Amino acid sequence: MINRNTVKVLNLKPVTRSRCYDFYIKINSEFGTPEAIKESVTWWQDDYEKLNNLWWVLNYYSDRLDPDRNLRAFVERHLDCLAKKKETLSQV
Repeated sequence: MINRNTVKVLNLKPVTRSRCYDFYIKINSEFGTPEAIKESVTWWQDDYEKLNNLWWVLNYYSDRLDPDRNLRAFVERHLDCLAKKKETLSQV
């Protein structure tokens, strides 16, 4: 799960399965492997809303995209880093 503090700092909202479907289709058609999905995180590295959507897609469609939970954990760690970065910048 995404850390509560990360959710609060980045103001992340839950995403319904129906709202994730189009993004799931895009991910499923454009990224054929878990490594390719992981690489997409680097493209969206500062877009925490898109990363949040990716996390929800991986959660809802875990049986096809992320059965071992490694991708979700990777996205969670990246979101945590973005939250820490935002907190640090707001304290300066």
